[in-house]
Formats: sequence, structure tokens, C-alpha cells
Amino acid sequence: MIHKSFTKKEILDLINIYEIPIDDAKDLSKGDLSNALIISLETYEISWNSEYPEFYKNDDLLKYLSEHKSNEELNYKEKSEMIQKAKKLMNYARNGYMLSFTDYLSHDKIYQDGLIVANHGDIPTCRRAIEELNKDPKIRNKIEIKISPKMKKTLEQKKISKEELNPKFKFRRGHYEINFD
Repeated sequence: MIHKSFTKKEILDLINIYEIPIDDAKDLSKGDLSNALIISLETYEISWNSEYPEFYKNDDLLKYLSEHKSNEELNYKEKSEMIQKAKKLMNYARNGYMLSFTDYLSHDKIYQDGLIVANHGDIPTCRRAIEELNKDPKIRNKIEIKISPKMKKTLEQKKISKEELNPKFKFRRGHYEINFD
């Protein structure tokens, strides 16, 4: 049985990554989808995938799904609090890195909040806040943003797509002959 800590989206991601044959997977409820996945894994053999390198066979995947998901993600309330901290940091950065325009009383408190927010780099607001905070000349030790491998891959893909959409102009020198017939 698949543990209830896994979301429907995560189960759908696993189905898509390993190309497990389940008809109309998106239309099924989470419980029906879990049952369909278990039944499909009895007959379908998964192959190794770079997105989940720790799974070599079905037993590895089933064991992972049966246990409680590691609590990497924040719940709704914690995520909202983290975004609020990130917005306070952005407010500090966008107001000229001056304490007088913020709720902060010291640069140490700003740095401590920055370290906490940097642990949640999968949230775009947190990434943006730390990038802006790192531009502060008063902070000597720049804060490193922690991003999950899956998010890194997504961000790289977005960057590649964005670069492909930019118009490119090439200028070549040489002698060219143009004929009008």
C-alpha cells in the first residue's frame, strides 16, 4: 500500500517518469491511482532512471512508496511563514539595505533569517530574496541557496528554453553576389 504522505501529483510524476501503463491516470482519484500503480507494478518491470537513481527494480520503488515520505516539504502554514520572511528580506534589500525601513533591529537577525530562508530554495520567493540579500555589501559571507536536484533540473530546463526564445542575429563579413532575374 502506498503511504498517504505522497501526493497525487508525486504519484503521477512517478508513473510518467517510469512510463508505467495506467489508462487515464490523471482522471483517477488518489486512492484509485495508488491501487492501479500497485497492480501495474506486479506485471510491469521498471527500468533505471536518472531522476530517481536509487530505484533499480520494482521492490525498491514499492518499499519507498510504502514508507512515510521524508519531510522535505513544508506544510501550508510553514510555507506561508517562510514566504513572509523572504518578503521581509526583499523589503530590506529593495530599500537600500537600510535597517531603518524594516522591522529588523540588527544585521545579525537579517543574516539569521537569510540562512533559514536559504534552506527552502525550491520556493521562488525564497530564491529571489537570497539573491537580492547576497548583493548587500554589509554581508561578507554570501548565503548559499539549497535547491533540490529536481528543482535544479527544472530551472536549467527553463533557462535553456528561455535562451532558445531569444532572437539571435549573426553578422557575417564577406563578398556576396545577389542576382535579380
